[in-house]
Amino acid sequence: MSTLSVTGSWEQVLHGEAKTQLEHLLPDALRAKRWFGGKARPVKSTAITEVIPIPFDSARAQFMFVQIHFRDGGQETYSLPLCFASGDRARALLNEFPETLIARLRVKTADREEEGVLYDALWNEDFSSHLLSAFGEERSYPGASGELVASRTAVYDDLVDRHAGMRATVLNVEQSNTSVSFADRVMLKVYRRLGEGVNPDLELGRVLTKAKFRHIPALAGALEYRPKSGEPVTVAILQAYVRNQGDAWRQALGVIDGYFDRILRDRPGEPERRESAQPLLDSVEAEPSPLAHSLIGSYLGSVRDLGRRTAELHLVLAQQDGNPDFRPEPFSETYLQARYDSMCQLVQRTSRLLRDQVDELPHGVQADARKILDLEAGLLARFRTFRNLSCSGLRIRCHGDYHLGQVLCAEKDLLIIDFEGEPARPLPERRTKHSPLLDVAGMLRSFHYAVYAAMFDHMTRHEGDGERLSAALEPWAIFWYRWIRIGFLQSYLSVIRTAQYWPRSTEEAQVLLDAHYLEKAVYELGYELNHRPEWVRIPVQGILRFLENAP
Repeated sequence: MSTLSVTGSWEQVLHGEAKTQLEHLLPDALRAKRWFGGKARPVKSTAITEVIPIPFDSARAQFMFVQIHFRDGGQETYSLPLCFASGDRARALLNEFPETLIARLRVKTADREEEGVLYDALWNEDFSSHLLSAFGEERSYPGASGELVASRTAVYDDLVDRHAGMRATVLNVEQSNTSVSFADRVMLKVYRRLGEGVNPDLELGRVLTKAKFRHIPALAGALEYRPKSGEPVTVAILQAYVRNQGDAWRQALGVIDGYFDRILRDRPGEPERRESAQPLLDSVEAEPSPLAHSLIGSYLGSVRDLGRRTAELHLVLAQQDGNPDFRPEPFSETYLQARYDSMCQLVQRTSRLLRDQVDELPHGVQADARKILDLEAGLLARFRTFRNLSCSGLRIRCHGDYHLGQVLCAEKDLLIIDFEGEPARPLPERRTKHSPLLDVAGMLRSFHYAVYAAMFDHMTRHEGDGERLSAALEPWAIFWYRWIRIGFLQSYLSVIRTAQYWPRSTEEAQVLLDAHYLEKAVYELGYELNHRPEWVRIPVQGILRFLENAP
């Protein structure tokens, strides 16, 4: 870890030559943070673009905005509240929370020299507690080019006890953000990568909380940077803390693990095969077979609950006619062309990546990966059907990044969280209105991922017998997925089908579902090629089965 030196107070590190030195070392310091998204991109330069002093108790934090310029021409801005510690506090941070440290700092004064560390202020409990009270008092903090403004909603007083100490604890749960819990009553969620404009997490949280939608954590407040010119920037939100039994992804993995154990133990023969060229939305009237009820059990009911909650979310989001940012809109030619262009670019980009890496993929997936390369024209043709659609439905605001990990299992019910949209997309894209089938397709892909992730885990635990297990379990993985997606869609459609924005024909809805499902699978393929090549077989299998079975 680098050491900086300043004279006077520690805050001189944000001025003059010391600031330049800090900017030089920030790229290496940020790469060590879980929330930094540019780890693989060479950095060209770094600049601290705004510093906002936040006094608390007898100390003061400096809330920085750090702009990273990459050699590929892109740039990103990150939030980093900074504090200084020395003595025992510095030693404790070095030993217990080294991931919070930015640099060592030597502070010289006329009569002494002090050694300490610069660190992320969210790990200072007094600082976090000060922010909590700032929401209730709606304080503002001026900076050089704007101000940081805290605001609250009507539920703040119901959630925050201003007269009792609410201990702050940084949660070890997120990648792209940092969350601080206060006495398991409220949670401060600090966004690290910032974008100009309101974050959908704040925007949808405001609307859903005002509408008293019970299946989200209620929004209690917002922290926004308001520049002297330009759009406000969402820095953090305060929301209800939800006691939960984990997310729906972990629940699904546990359920499927038990399901596979029963298959291997009881050896129920071969599952019935009902794959056909019939469009999925035409086949959702099928009722689970006795075998499905026997083997999948109560999870069929859990999936129906999830379908219902998803539909209820979409209904609320579509009923905000007084808000132009939420008012349903038709499918314009401009929208269809822009989405089609984006889908085609995704296919072409992913195909190039797959072609470059196919020979290095696990041996068992190479043949199927090459099939996808041969079917690139077919993929583009599927998206062309979407482009040429004359849709009677309407576009609404959606979750935007919907999967099992975005659902909490809490007190025998489900809560939907994290409305940011896909973090890699610019904020204006994340605020775009889409068919609600975008979210439906995301959840269907998540079910597919879950059953195959659990199957591969089974195979890994029985190393040396993986090929036999794959042959034994994959037909049952397909069986599980078929009935789970039917149960989810049945429940969803039972709530949504009479909605004004829903397409008037099943054929239109199927085109939308197919396009979004396939786009998500292609996106997953690119993600796994970049991050987890051993998981490539999941999206590969999903794409091939889709192209083989969808008419």
